[in-house]
Amino acid sequence: MAKTKIKVIMEKSSAGGGGCGAYIPGGESMDERRDAVSLIRELLTKTRETFGESVEISVMDPRSIFSFVDNFRYNIKGTAPAWIVDGKKVYEGVPGWDEWEKILREAL
Repeated sequence: MAKTKIKVIMEKSSAGGGGCGAYIPGGESMDERRDAVSLIRELLTKTRETFGESVEISVMDPRSIFSFVDNFRYNIKGTAPAWIVDGKKVYEGVPGWDEWEKILREAL
């Protein structure tokens, strides 16, 4: 059985604890960045718990040389997390669980 490939492209920052903070447009405070990262972690954890081995998850920083091609392919600006499922950009920002689950169920 083929796995559904999920790629989250989100900017990471060395500032503010843990070395990982997504940039949220209009949300310059570190608390808001940490909140966005926490939401994304929760979504990815729940994704793994719900869909198990049927999904393959990777998280990339758009500033990384490894993201160079994806930045052009998916028009990544680095200002909001981009969610790619099986090679298609399906969401920009941080989706709610219900919306994200629906997207994944359609992909499966």
